Amino acid sequence: MPKLTVLDLFCGAGGFSEGFRQMGFDVTHAVDNWNPALEAHKVNQPETEVFKADIASLDPKRFPRPDVLIGGPPCTEFSGSKKGGGGDFAKGMKLVLAYFRFVHTLNPRWWIMENVPRLLQTLPHRVRLQDMGIPEDGFFDIPRREVFNSADFGAPQKRLRLLSGRYPTPVQTHFEESTLTLDNLLYEPWVHMRRVIDSFPNPIGRIPKGKLVKDPNYQISLPVEQLEDHFMRPEDALMTKTDAERNKKQKVAHAYYGKMKFPDDLDRPSRTVMATQFNGSRETMVIAVKHKGEIRYRKPTVRECASLQCYPLTYKFPAKTTTTKYKLVGNSVPVKLSAALAKAIIFEAGMDVPVAPILTRVAS
Repeated sequence: MPKLTVLDLFCGAGGFSEGFRQMGFDVTHAVDNWNPALEAHKVNQPETEVFKADIASLDPKRFPRPDVLIGGPPCTEFSGSKKGGGGDFAKGMKLVLAYFRFVHTLNPRWWIMENVPRLLQTLPHRVRLQDMGIPEDGFFDIPRREVFNSADFGAPQKRLRLLSGRYPTPVQTHFEESTLTLDNLLYEPWVHMRRVIDSFPNPIGRIPKGKLVKDPNYQISLPVEQLEDHFMRPEDALMTKTDAERNKKQKVAHAYYGKMKFPDDLDRPSRTVMATQFNGSRETMVIAVKHKGEIRYRKPTVRECASLQCYPLTYKFPAKTTTTKYKLVGNSVPVKLSAALAKAIIFEAGMDVPVAPILTRVAS
């Protein structure tokens, strides 16, 4: 039976694509205009044809009609963290409308647009075709707009995402606590951040050679010598006491934002993985560690953040700077959420669901 095809717009490092690929879909094409994202997608999913382009000026007819169209237009202007929620909504909507133009033109059977929940404040149920740059009378309808929590689908991260489009409801597999429903469905408990942190060796100092690192999300392992984007020098990994105090103050005593945990609670799913992890920033996750007999604080490594986003250990982020790697990871769709959506589409299409995620380039 032929595979269902996928076109990924605003593909980033490939988290959205990866979930569909793991479920056996053929991600035929991916589009982005940021070189580090394109390079990451090429390295990890070489079977996909990757295009560098501005979606707003790209002709949808350049691509064959996919079975599924996915994508996440940049959410910066809709985010509550930009200018206290005062981003330029009109600027952000231009790319959302460009995405809708692709959907209208290609008419895939299923389509899913991912973004932050605040987009609901400006996203209507229908949009005029002329507002999308289509010189026709009429409207483009958005069948559903619903917010999902990635932790409900096995991600070790409580990331709320708005999914707009035409798609079947993904089956929830996890709940805050293990729960047996009235229809005899057993929810597993949310996966906690600690599972990720404890899966990795101490990132500070020497590499413990000769050991295997077990993936916290998948049944695979990797020789520690092959583990990338994790080990750091103490001066790069540890927060200075000044940075730690600044971070703590912004979290527990901020003038108008709500209070946050300091350090982060490892016995819960993590907070949303952000695109930046600067030591003194309020958004940065903080992990307490014992270093030379005293309690110090550090941010999560790029690899830990990648596992919180459910990327396999073997997934590569071939960027030149650590800052760029954090951005690649933080801007991703959690792979477990993507895979749950893909699985729901397989059920609706009447096809067989893979028994386990299809992983590639895996060391054992």
